[in-house]
Amino acid sequence: MLERQEPTNWVQRLRDALTLSRISTSDIYAGLGLPQGGGWLGDALAGRVPPARSQLAMLSALCGIPLAVLVGDTPIQQSLAVALRAGVSATDEDIASAAQRAETALQDLELLLSWYPQEVARTSALAKDARRAVASDNYYIRAAQRTSERLRDYLGLDDEQPVGNIVELIEDLGVAVIFESMPGSVQGVTLRDPSEEAWRAIIVVNTNDTWWGRQRFTLAHELCHFLYKDDKSFYVNRKHYGDQDLEEIRAEAFARHFLAPDIAVQEFWSEHGPKRPTDGYGVPLAKFMMHFGLSRQASIKTLIEAAGVPERALEPYKTVRISDIMRQARLSREWNAACENQGNTSASHWALSMALDAYRDGLISSEVVARVLGRGDDVASVEQELLSQGYHQSITLVRPRQP
Repeated sequence: MLERQEPTNWVQRLRDALTLSRISTSDIYAGLGLPQGGGWLGDALAGRVPPARSQLAMLSALCGIPLAVLVGDTPIQQSLAVALRAGVSATDEDIASAAQRAETALQDLELLLSWYPQEVARTSALAKDARRAVASDNYYIRAAQRTSERLRDYLGLDDEQPVGNIVELIEDLGVAVIFESMPGSVQGVTLRDPSEEAWRAIIVVNTNDTWWGRQRFTLAHELCHFLYKDDKSFYVNRKHYGDQDLEEIRAEAFARHFLAPDIAVQEFWSEHGPKRPTDGYGVPLAKFMMHFGLSRQASIKTLIEAAGVPERALEPYKTVRISDIMRQARLSREWNAACENQGNTSASHWALSMALDAYRDGLISSEVVARVLGRGDDVASVEQELLSQGYHQSITLVRPRQP
């Protein structure tokens, strides 16, 4: 049960929050399996009995109001998700769909974690350890580099070892990662719950004409925001940002140094770079891109900064077809394999794993699984797929007990 408060406080908060619901009051009662005006929700709205947190978690997922608002941890006016729905906070048109996807995913993640507190404890502990790598320095670029070095040490990566599965790394820290098509000017967006001390968040990465190396860079960029607990509730990572946006500058610098530390870049180029003036730069550039998992643009910028390669030497390779230099380097097979899934949309593996377990155990409905998959308008097909893959709800859907 929630902490006891004066009835007027929690009752008014609940009533105010429900005015911003994405569905009607009658649909809320029906969705919760309660008689109209009755059950625990009727008692709560009448001021008779405070609702349990598990009840509010189900209400949150159903009506789209953040759990943090319903329990009183965050005032309504400080919740981005509510503000987006109420029209209080304007969102650029080109990311409205991604913002909605992230908002829904965040509500469902909070619902799933309410059933699996062990996941909250596990990811929060890992996030706390990872944040010990954060360096405080008024010079943001130097702070970013030091933080990247410390985080690599924490992860047990030596100077020359490339970062592996960065999606798994981020999700282990309690941040769900989704891949979704967005306009080309946007690399990714991050939505977080401002009430969560663990900086619970959703990252949406663009799959629209975006190379896999750029996607990795975007994820490393958003990881920096997470580590520093940057203040905004909603971040849009665009291809271009202002010179005065220090948090974005720091995140870009962190991503570069985390994925390709200076010493690793210098040692790699010393071994694989051109040895004679007549040697071309295309083959070593291709090898560099594949080794560090960076886009061409990021690779060229990194080689200029860290290895001292003259920009004029790399200029011709800014426009040549990547497939051509990969073929010259005999890396076509590896390149094609890496590019195979870069345009595919996908749900968070972490959230989906919890959703499938919760569905099997009768804790959530197929509607929640469908939303986690990004297929909220295709519930019937999702139900059939669940059955075909052996996910049967052998027990009646669990609902919070009536008080």
